[in-house]
Amino acid sequence: MELVDSRRLTGPNIHATEAGAVAEVRLGDAPAEPFIARWRAAVEEALDGLAARGQDWRRELAAGGHPLIVGARSFVDAEGSAGAQLMLSAPVDRLYVATEVNEWAIAAVAGEDPAFDLDALAERAAAEARERLGAMELIAAARARGLPWLLDDDCLSLGYYAGVRSLRFEDHPEGLPAPGELDWSGLAGGALAVITGTNGKTTTTRMLTRIAKGAGHRVGNTSTDGLFIDERLVDAGDWTGPGGARTLLRDPSVSLAVLEAARGGLLRRGLGVRRCDVSVITNVDRDHLGEYGVFDLEGMAAAKGVIAHATLGGGRIVLGADSEALVAWARRTALPAPVVWFSPALDNPVLVEHRARGGTSWSVRGGALTRFEGEVGEAVMPVADIPACFGGRARHNVANALAAAAAATALGMGPEAVAAGLRDFGRRPEDNPGRAHLWSVPLDPERPEAGAARLLVDFAHNDAGLSALAELVAGLSEGGAAPVICFGMAGDRSDADLLLLGAALRRYQPRVVVLREQTEYLRGRAAGEVPEQLAAGFRGAGDGETPIEFAADEPSSVDRALAHCGDGDLVVLLVHTERAALREWLSRRGAR
Repeated sequence: MELVDSRRLTGPNIHATEAGAVAEVRLGDAPAEPFIARWRAAVEEALDGLAARGQDWRRELAAGGHPLIVGARSFVDAEGSAGAQLMLSAPVDRLYVATEVNEWAIAAVAGEDPAFDLDALAERAAAEARERLGAMELIAAARARGLPWLLDDDCLSLGYYAGVRSLRFEDHPEGLPAPGELDWSGLAGGALAVITGTNGKTTTTRMLTRIAKGAGHRVGNTSTDGLFIDERLVDAGDWTGPGGARTLLRDPSVSLAVLEAARGGLLRRGLGVRRCDVSVITNVDRDHLGEYGVFDLEGMAAAKGVIAHATLGGGRIVLGADSEALVAWARRTALPAPVVWFSPALDNPVLVEHRARGGTSWSVRGGALTRFEGEVGEAVMPVADIPACFGGRARHNVANALAAAAAATALGMGPEAVAAGLRDFGRRPEDNPGRAHLWSVPLDPERPEAGAARLLVDFAHNDAGLSALAELVAGLSEGGAAPVICFGMAGDRSDADLLLLGAALRRYQPRVVVLREQTEYLRGRAAGEVPEQLAAGFRGAGDGETPIEFAADEPSSVDRALAHCGDGDLVVLLVHTERAALREWLSRRGAR
């Protein structure tokens, strides 16, 4: 038995709707179920011992309406080894000690006979709770009032936005005020949306933010690029975890938060909020399988589905009907709020069935984004008026626009606001950095008469994303020369995945492929290893005659690609991550 990971889950997660501790174990050839059964018994023994010493977690959780959960998910990893994720829910102010309980139970089952002093453990649990003295009483009072709350190591906040009150523990060394001592007037919640998916979540988040800003909101949004307020960058970096959510929801200047929730954050710590008004899952596809105990699409759908389970009953769950894994998950899952399906294809079977049942859906009819209530449709705007959709050729962005429109409508924004936001979004490169940007690049800056090539820049980085962008590339290449493809990939994919990604480049029918290193994302790989794996995948999927070249970075890969181009030819740069370097190169080149 190998203990791979042990950590806190601070919010709703793949195992439960409340916080707890989770550990991942690998068991080799041993079956998982007997191990899980013995682990459950060991955990129950520890909980009994804690209860006898004044730490009755079962009673505390039940009083808050959340029964204690001792749950497990078994799996078989890519090497055929059995494993399990073992989750114990716990009071939110004692999660560190919960990880100790979990680790002790695992060690006991593994025959390691660990020292386990229940008296000491109960005292550590009490000490951990004292660091947040008074928090649980205020949380219970907030729940009774239907008021949202957020808790971390430093602060308890009650309410959101202008209705927030933040109580820092360092300011209350003797404990937070008792519920009866707190002035609850003026404390209030507020609307928020959470968006996830394998592809399209960042673009959908940005589209919804633009719509909401035009509708009069001061919008805070998180993404893998940073933390934004009113579309201005506040802090760069990946803010898709709980920290970004807390920052925005505690900001009195914000009136609506649009939170991008990435798979890693959902699995590592759980969702940063307990409830949301609208959740959007764009799709579920193969990417990052094999991390945090998720090895198949069923598990990935459950991980992303955490945000749907957090949706309030009066809210809406917006789901992409073109994703088979997402549709299958939704059909077998009891969801807390009505589902709004979307797809660019009017004849998508899920949409056809949903319309027949009187449900709400979004699709394209007669070239227009259209909202359906049952069979009755209302056109909102022509797809041709949405810059990001390239006249409808960027089908993936048509889907993202439908998702954003559905979410905006569920948040109470009218069709005029939806149309205005989508009509404006995508006119400027800074609207959607790194996604579907088309540039005109002079072939020779010193000789304007030489003409210019077109450069399409996008972040497409997995099989589904590559397939979606191939549709746009086919439209842009129609009647002209085959495109030149520039591609690179991070080193945290398996050899099998890299071969598949290399093979996927065949969909573009390129006349030249330029493969590059991603030196910032080697992730333990040797230099040159990833491009060679991609090349092997590409060659293995075709006749082997298409030239393959290699480059050190994005600008040099485009330089190599342009050497094969004439006026009007198309270069496609995929998995775009070197934004500053490429932006400087484009400026020097005189691109527009």
